[in-house]
Amino acid sequence: MHCQLKLNRNKLQIFREGIKRRVYVGELNYDEVQDKYELIYDKKYAYSKQAISLGPNLSLFQLQHVSEKGKLFPYFLDRIPDRDNPAYPDYCASQSITVDEKNLIVLLGTIGRRGPSSFIFEAVYENQFSVADLIQWRKELDISQHDVGLAFDISKVTLQRIEDGKSVDHNTLKRLEVLFCFPEVARWQLKQSGGKLHRKVLGKLLRHFKA
Repeated sequence: MHCQLKLNRNKLQIFREGIKRRVYVGELNYDEVQDKYELIYDKKYAYSKQAISLGPNLSLFQLQHVSEKGKLFPYFLDRIPDRDNPAYPDYCASQSITVDEKNLIVLLGTIGRRGPSSFIFEAVYENQFSVADLIQWRKELDISQHDVGLAFDISKVTLQRIEDGKSVDHNTLKRLEVLFCFPEVARWQLKQSGGKLHRKVLGKLLRHFKA
């Protein structure tokens, strides 16, 4: 079961931080094949009265901007400290990256995360939990969709559609991921739903989540 988050080295989320709240601005993506960067403004942000562009060449009237091949937009480059700066190694160490890191998306999400403006760059972490993990887990424990549904208060039809690839229910998958990655949460759930399960099924689940 995969319970670790993986850093997406080709994507960055952008926010604008005010006194009391953050507003989602958009995302910056890197296409390794094309060797180009793409800025995509969030439509809601771009059309709001308070919106501010990320630079003179990154107009809000155009939601999508694509860079020249091999070149990052100047505004973003300016956010990355100069490698010749004596404090550069300290900046890297504070963000747990090496001084040899060359991926500009990674650098922006770490040492370039905050700058003089109100725009904040956030690294994107993605979970590795998948439908295949769910199916494999059920097979290893020899537990039916019906029993998983009873144990965790999820519709059998929903589970069946997810496993058959007929539905992409991110909320249900996220819920299952939390249960699998945090055994104490699963045990708490089983205390509430265990009475509905056959004793052998409940025993399998309890042993699994205690282990």
